Amino acid sequence: MAEFADRFRIQKPMETMSENDKKMIHEATLEVMETTGVRVHSKNARAALKRSGAIVDEKSPDVKFPRDVVKSLMSKAPQRIVLAGRSKEFDLPVDGTHSYYTTDGCGVAVWDSASGTRRKPVLEDIRRTALISDYLPYVSIYLPMVVATDLPERVHVVHGMKVSMENTQKHIFSESTTTVEEAKTQVKMAAEVMGGVEELRKRHYISAMLCTMSPLMLDGTATDAAMVWAENHVPLHITGMAQAGISGPVTLAGDLVVNHAETLAVVCIMQAHSPGAPVIYGSVLTSMDPRTGSYMGGAPESTLLCSGAVQMARYCKLPNSVGGFGSGAKVPGLQASIENTTMAMDCARIGGEIVNGFGVPDGSTLLSYEQLMLDHEIARMVLTLFKGFEVNKETLALDLIKKVGIGGSYLAQMHTLKHMREIMIPMFWDSDPYDMWVKKGRKDPMAATLEKVDQILKEHKPVPLESGVAKGLNSIVKDFSKG
Repeated sequence: MAEFADRFRIQKPMETMSENDKKMIHEATLEVMETTGVRVHSKNARAALKRSGAIVDEKSPDVKFPRDVVKSLMSKAPQRIVLAGRSKEFDLPVDGTHSYYTTDGCGVAVWDSASGTRRKPVLEDIRRTALISDYLPYVSIYLPMVVATDLPERVHVVHGMKVSMENTQKHIFSESTTTVEEAKTQVKMAAEVMGGVEELRKRHYISAMLCTMSPLMLDGTATDAAMVWAENHVPLHITGMAQAGISGPVTLAGDLVVNHAETLAVVCIMQAHSPGAPVIYGSVLTSMDPRTGSYMGGAPESTLLCSGAVQMARYCKLPNSVGGFGSGAKVPGLQASIENTTMAMDCARIGGEIVNGFGVPDGSTLLSYEQLMLDHEIARMVLTLFKGFEVNKETLALDLIKKVGIGGSYLAQMHTLKHMREIMIPMFWDSDPYDMWVKKGRKDPMAATLEKVDQILKEHKPVPLESGVAKGLNSIVKDFSKG
């Protein structure tokens, strides 16, 4: 476990908000929850909240949360969790000292670089991206990256999860679940892989998402599905998406209040329903274009909102996930890479623990195989920067410096041969001198990404599921598909 997880270890996070700033946002949130409330469209959730002391009017879906109720329910949520892989080698301790990276999900189109156009996504794209993610060393978590349009809408989520489980050993994150039946089926599938429901409760092989409906609303069927996750201790990423100026106040502090209220409301629901259920304070907050109101995922204001959300999660002693990639660029390449680099840098700086998600620009709607590879390279560089470097007797190399002396060379020294392996070698851009680069054909990094994709798909063989498990998954999915 340590070897894989250690590559994502980062230095102590920085704080960009004062303790008073965070306290003011938290206090404003508690006032909103107590006086305005949150609209909860799930009867089951309202019943659980009522039993825990929340103020529920049977004639209205709006729930008000007394401060002492919020405090009591929040205290039941685990402060640290481990996101498990299919094998323990890929387990990820979410303990405040790591920054993990996921793919992004729900792409509704795929970029075709040959034609410069978009095509419809299919289930094969999930198989291919799961296999690529299994290979890439800095993908921590795989999230099925597209909506498979070659399958009926009712079954695409479950089929996508099955293909994911077959093609990667890493932790799997389900994003698109909106019904109780989907959630129950995915729990069965994960339990099949883990060896039973009780083992799944101990080893969190899958995690799931509940998106809030900003401002201050929770969908009924999606919340009911989330309660199934909670019952089975499947970690729940509570993903607020308040867009500053549209579904939240245009001021960043105000947008954070709306997000904080929605997130804490879900924490309360899950703890009221299943005390001790693992929850993750997940936020994908964005600003708007003041000229058009359109999405600006890579804007500086969006980055600041992500930073604020991570710090509010830490203020509440909850694990966090954050939208650290998600450029608004319409195509893969320069804009997407610049915006994703800026956001990933800030996420690492302020301690984003689970950073979502590689490879889907245009507001997380367009799968690009090229951008998947470029985002992976960005993550490698960011983690190298924020891991820092060690200062000890070995790294100071004092005896070696004395030995080489003035005007000598370190190139042939054993110390150099030993430690040069720690230097990050670019995967896609050429570090050779210009003349040599020209002689090699002036290879463009975008072309190099697709060459690497083809190589991985041809050569990488993911560890297969055990035959009995594979048969069990097939049976579960077949039964669900009959519907």
